[in-house]
Amino acid sequence: MRAVSGATPPLLLVVFLQALNWQLGVAVFGRDECRDLTISSCECAPSLSEYELNCPGNSYNPKFKITIRPGYTVQIECNLTDASEYKQMPRLNIGSIDMVQIRRCPLPYHTPIAGIMDHLGINNTKVLIFEGNDLGMNVTRKHLERLQNLQRLRFAARRLPYIPEDFLRDMHHLSWLDMRAANLGELPAQLLANMENLQFLELGSNNLRQLPRGLFHNLHKLLHLNLWSNQLHNLSKHDFEGAVSVKDVDLHNNGIVELRPDVFALLTNVTEINLNGNSFRSLPEGLFEHNQKLEQVKLQNNRVPLPTLPARLFANLPNLRTLYLRCELESISADLIENSMNITDISLMDNHLTTLPAKLLEHQVKLVNLDLHKNRLSHLPDSIFSHLSQLENLNLAENRLTEISSKLLSKLVNLKTLRMNDNHLVSIQPQAFAANVLLRQLNMANNHINLHEYMTARGVDADLSSPFAHLRNLTTLNLRNNSLMVIFSDWKYAMRELQEIDLSFNNFTWLDYSDLDFVSAYDLNINMTHNKIITVHFYKQTDFPAIDQDQRLVHGVKSVRVDLNDNPLVCDCTLLRFLQVVRGDIQPDYAKNLITYTDRLNCHAPSALADRPMRSVHPRELVCQFDQAEDPAERRCPRGCDCLVRTFDATLIINCSNGELTKIPKLPRLPQNLREMELYVENNTLLKLPTYNSPGYENVTSLHVAGNNLTQLELNQLPRNLKYLDVRRNQLQVLNSTVLGYLNSTMDNVKLRLSQNPWVCNCEAKELLLFTQKKYERIPDYTEMFCIDAEMPTPLMELNINDICPRPRSLFIAVIVVISLAGFLVGISAALYYKYQQEIKIWLYAHNLCMWFVTEAELDKDKKFDAFISYSHKDQSFVEKHLVPQLEHGPQKFTLCVHVRDWLVGGFIPENIVRSVADSRRTIIVLSPNFIKSDWARMEFRAAHRAALNEGRSRVIVIIYSDIGDIEQLDDEMKAYLRMNTYLKWGDPWFWDKLRYALPHRAPIGNAGNGALIKSALKGSTDDKLELIKPSPVTPPLTTPPGDTTKNPLVAQLNGGTPHTAIMIANGKNGLTNLYAPNGKAHHGNGHINGAFIINTNAKQSDV
Repeated sequence: MRAVSGATPPLLLVVFLQALNWQLGVAVFGRDECRDLTISSCECAPSLSEYELNCPGNSYNPKFKITIRPGYTVQIECNLTDASEYKQMPRLNIGSIDMVQIRRCPLPYHTPIAGIMDHLGINNTKVLIFEGNDLGMNVTRKHLERLQNLQRLRFAARRLPYIPEDFLRDMHHLSWLDMRAANLGELPAQLLANMENLQFLELGSNNLRQLPRGLFHNLHKLLHLNLWSNQLHNLSKHDFEGAVSVKDVDLHNNGIVELRPDVFALLTNVTEINLNGNSFRSLPEGLFEHNQKLEQVKLQNNRVPLPTLPARLFANLPNLRTLYLRCELESISADLIENSMNITDISLMDNHLTTLPAKLLEHQVKLVNLDLHKNRLSHLPDSIFSHLSQLENLNLAENRLTEISSKLLSKLVNLKTLRMNDNHLVSIQPQAFAANVLLRQLNMANNHINLHEYMTARGVDADLSSPFAHLRNLTTLNLRNNSLMVIFSDWKYAMRELQEIDLSFNNFTWLDYSDLDFVSAYDLNINMTHNKIITVHFYKQTDFPAIDQDQRLVHGVKSVRVDLNDNPLVCDCTLLRFLQVVRGDIQPDYAKNLITYTDRLNCHAPSALADRPMRSVHPRELVCQFDQAEDPAERRCPRGCDCLVRTFDATLIINCSNGELTKIPKLPRLPQNLREMELYVENNTLLKLPTYNSPGYENVTSLHVAGNNLTQLELNQLPRNLKYLDVRRNQLQVLNSTVLGYLNSTMDNVKLRLSQNPWVCNCEAKELLLFTQKKYERIPDYTEMFCIDAEMPTPLMELNINDICPRPRSLFIAVIVVISLAGFLVGISAALYYKYQQEIKIWLYAHNLCMWFVTEAELDKDKKFDAFISYSHKDQSFVEKHLVPQLEHGPQKFTLCVHVRDWLVGGFIPENIVRSVADSRRTIIVLSPNFIKSDWARMEFRAAHRAALNEGRSRVIVIIYSDIGDIEQLDDEMKAYLRMNTYLKWGDPWFWDKLRYALPHRAPIGNAGNGALIKSALKGSTDDKLELIKPSPVTPPLTTPPGDTTKNPLVAQLNGGTPHTAIMIANGKNGLTNLYAPNGKAHHGNGHINGAFIINTNAKQSDV
C-alpha cells in the first residue's frame, strides 16, 4: 500500500489529547492508528487538526471517505450501491465524538444506524446528521435504536415518501429535530408524540399541504417552529394546538392568500412571526390581538400588491420592537401602530406611499431607526417626526421630496445619520438642521440643491452660512450631483470633524485655494470631479490671506486630498501657480498639506492645448488675453495684432505676424506688473526697424523679424534690453562693426538667429566670421549660414579668414623661408648630436654641465652603495691606493662597498656577497690573474652578473687590471661575458672619466627636482653610460695618472678590427647604432643581451 504524505499534528497536541481521553477512560483515534491503517487497508492523511481516511486505500474511487476530528466530529461519505458494502468499512476505535455526519449513504438493512458508529468505535455522540438520497419506504423505528441519548437529529433525503408514525418514539431526549427538504408531503399525527423535550423543529421545504391535528400536543418546550416553503394555504388556529410555548414561527414562502383572524390566537407566547414572500391580498383586523408578547413582524416581498393594511393591525402590542413592511403599500392608517410604544425599528421601504399620516408616529418615543426610502413621498407633515427624540437613523432616500422645512427635523435632537439622496430637493430652509447638532452622516446626493438663497450677487457673503452651519459634528457630507457653485465657509471652518465631502457632478466653475482651506482635525477627502471647473487659482505666498488663529488651530497638521479629475480646464495664465504646485515646481507653505489628484485632468481649452493632460503642460505655455475689454476703443493692442500675457515670466507677447506691415505699429507701454515684451512681426514687408527709444519699442526683449526685407541692421535699432533677435529670411549681406561690437559685448545674454540671409563673404565680412566663430553657442542656426557670393553656397562655419580675405603673397613667402631655415638648422643640430652624442655626454658629465641630461633618476634610490668593488685580496693595494681614494674623494663622490671594511664580521661569505651586490648600484670587477684564481671572487662575479640579467640592466663594470692571458682558459660564464661585453682597462687616458660616467650620476645641487632622471628615459640613460666602457688597444702599465691630470680624453679603439656595439630600443627589441670612432668610420654593432654591450669578437686573446 502506498504511503500518504501530509501534515502531522503537533506532537504535544496529540499527547495532550491522548492523555486527556485516557483519564476519561475513552480511546482516541490518533497518529499511530492513522499509520497502522495506511499500512493495512486504508489511506490515511493527517492534517493539523483532522485525519482523512479513504477506504480501500488502493482505489481511485474509494467506498468510504471518513474525516475525523478527534473528540469533535466524524464525517462519513459513501460511494455505495448497496447497504451490504458496509462490511468493507474498516474497524476503528475512534472514541468519544460529539457529532457524526453520514452523507449520501444508504440505510442499513433492518439494522440500526448506530451499527455504523459501533463499527468505527464511536461513542457518546450528541448530534447525528443523516443525509441520504432516495430512502424509499425503508425507514423504520429500528434505524434509530440505541440512539436514545441524541440531543440533535437531522434526518433528510432527496426523497422520503414515507415515514412511520413510531419512527421517533424512542427519542425522548431530542431537543433539536431537523427534517427539512425531505419532500415528506404529509406527517403522521403521532410522529412527535413522545418528544416532550423538543425545542427546535425544522420542517421547511417539505411540500406539506396541511398539519395533522394534534401534531404539537406534547411539545410543551417547543420554542422555534419553522414551516417555511411549504403549501400551507389554509391554516387555522387548531393547527397550532399544543404549541403554546412557541416563541417564533416562520411561515414565509407558503403561498398563503389569506389568514383567519384567530389563526395565531393559541400562540400566546410568540415573539417573532415571519410572513414574508406570501401572496396576501388582504389581512384581517385583529390578526395579532392575542399575541401581546410579539416583538417582531416581517411582512416583506409579498408576491402580489397589498395596497393597504387594516387599521390598528399592530396597535396595542406593548412588546413590539421591530416592524418590517414591504408589500407595495399605497397608504396606511394613522392608528396602524397606535399605543405600541416600544418599537425601535420600523422599515416601510420599497412601498408606494406618497405621504404619511401626521400622527402615525405619535407614540413612537423609543424609535431609533426609521427607513422610508424608495417610496413616492412628495410631502411630509412638519409634525411627522415631532415625537421621535430618540431617533438616530432616518432614511428618506429615493423619494420625491422637494423641500426641507425648518420644522420637519427640529425634534430629532439625537439624529446621527440622515439619508435624503435621490429626491427632488430644491429648497432647504435656514434652520432646517438647527436641532441636529449630533448628526454625523448626511447624504443629499442626486437632488437639485443650489443654495442660491444663501449667496449674494458677489458670491458667498462672509456673514452668511449654509443651512448646514449647525452640523459641527458632521464626518461625511455627500452633495454629489446637485447644482452647487460655491463652497461655504462653515463647511471649512465649522465642521471640525469632517472627513469626507463629495461635491462631484455639480456646477463649480472656479476654484480658489481658499475654497480648499479646510481646518478639519482629520484627514479630509474632497471629491470635485465632473464639475465645470475651468480654472484653479492659487495665491502667491505673500498674498495668502490670513485666517483667524482660532480657526486654524490644527491647520497644516492633517492632509486635504482633493480629486479634481474630469473637469473642463482652461489652461491659461490664471492656472499658473496651481500648475506649478501640481508639477512640484513650487511648494507654498499654505498648501504644503494639500494633495491633489489630477491624473485625468485635461485641458479643454485653448485649442492649442486641448485634450493635453494638464501635468504635461509647461508653465511657459499658459497665456491670457492682454485686452479684456470688448469695446475696440478701449483696446491697447495694435490693430491687426494679437496680444497675450504670459505670467510665468511676466511677459507681454505682441504678435503682428503675417499682416502685410511695412513698419512696426505703435506698441503699448508695458504695464507695471510685467517686465518683458516679445514682439513678433514675422512674414511682413518691413524695410527697416524703428529706433530703439520709440514708445513701447524700448521695452522689447525678444524681437522676431524673420521673413521681412531688412537690408541693414543699425545699432540704434536694437532695444537696449534685447535678449533674443531673429532676423532670418531677410536681405542682410553684412553686419557693421558697430552692431557686431555691441552684440559681442552682450552675447552672454542674447541669442541670435541669422540664417537664410544673402551673406557676402569678403574682407568686410571678417568681423562677422570671427563673431560667429567665437559666439557660435549663442547662434543656434550658425551651421545654416551660407556665403551667397561663392560659386556654390558655402557654409560660413567651414571658412577661415584666409578663405574670405587672402594675405599678400610676399608675406607668405617670407614666412615660408623663415620656417624652412629654422627646420634646416634643427636638422643639422640633430645629425651632429646623433653622430657625436657619446663625446657630448662625456664632456658634459666631466664638466658637471647639464647633469639632468645624463644622470639617473631614482631607480636605485633604496640602495646603500653606489658600487661594490669585487677584487682578489692580492690586488688590495691597487684598490686602496687608486680606486677608493679617487672615487670616494674625487670631483664626484661615490659611496663604495669594500669587503675588508663593510662586511659584517663573522658573517657567512655567500650571504655577504649577495647582500653587497643587492645593496649596490654597480659592481666593479677588478679582473686580474689573481681574481681568476680566487673562488670567492668568481662567486662575486656570478652574483653580480646574474643580478644584471634578472633586472635587464647593465650593472657590471669590468676593469682589466693586468694581462689575464687566454680567455679560453676561463670558466664558461666569465668567458661568455668577456666575449659579449665591453670593459675598461687600467692605463686608459680617459680611464677616470669613463669610470665615473659609468657609475651612478649625481643630481646637481639645488636642482634635484629638475635633474632627476625622467622615467621614460631610464633605460637609454643607463645604456648610454656603459657604452663608454670599451677595451684599450694595448695593456698599459700598471700605473695610471691621477684622475685630475687626465687631459683630452680619446675613445679607445678595439684591437684587431672594426668595433661593434649595440643599444636597446625603447620597445625592447635589439637595434643597431653607430658609435663614435676616432678614424671617422662608422662601426656597426651585432646586438645587445640584457643590457650588456658586445665587444669586438675579433680581438686577440692576448688583449684580453
